[in-house]
Amino acid sequence: MKTISFKLVGVSPLMLNNPRTVSPFDDYAKAISSMTSKRRKTEEDQLEICRLRFLASLYQNTKGEYIIPSSHIMQAVKCAAKEIRLGAKVERSFGVMDDGLLKFKDADKTPEQLYELGIYVDCRAVGIRGAKVLATRAIFPEWSTECTCWYDESQLDRDQIVKLFEVAGLRYHLGTFRAMYGKFEAKVMK
Repeated sequence: MKTISFKLVGVSPLMLNNPRTVSPFDDYAKAISSMTSKRRKTEEDQLEICRLRFLASLYQNTKGEYIIPSSHIMQAVKCAAKEIRLGAKVERSFGVMDDGLLKFKDADKTPEQLYELGIYVDCRAVGIRGAKVLATRAIFPEWSTECTCWYDESQLDRDQIVKLFEVAGLRYHLGTFRAMYGKFEAKVMK
């Protein structure tokens, strides 16, 4: 087994939407549910729903640092692998070792402070089951992360791994709404 590390530098904004609120036991899901169940919502109620959805959309590790889950990186690489006919080999002989720390200008700020800044908040109407609803997500105009991967050198070589990351960054991206967001350039770290 060998390892290789990459720096992923965003060339388009990164949009994140943590699916944690799918669980009815999540604290944010409970708070959002109590607000959305009101028949008549005031403007303050609507703003609070947006704030809670933004806070819930962020990914953080146990230290409170912002992250890009390794599963996001792995998914982009798997899509690239299928395109260049390495899908089965990547499935059994490649992995991303850890979540990547999300690096951006205000990474030292709390989620509440990011919300107050406004530049990291994306509110837009989205179609869900034929209806338009307001979705609030985190968005990062300029971002980067680093990741270390392992691979079985009897199945994959270093050049193939580099190619996988090139294709993943160019066509498959990270985060949510990947057709428009999360495009990156991968640079091998020494």
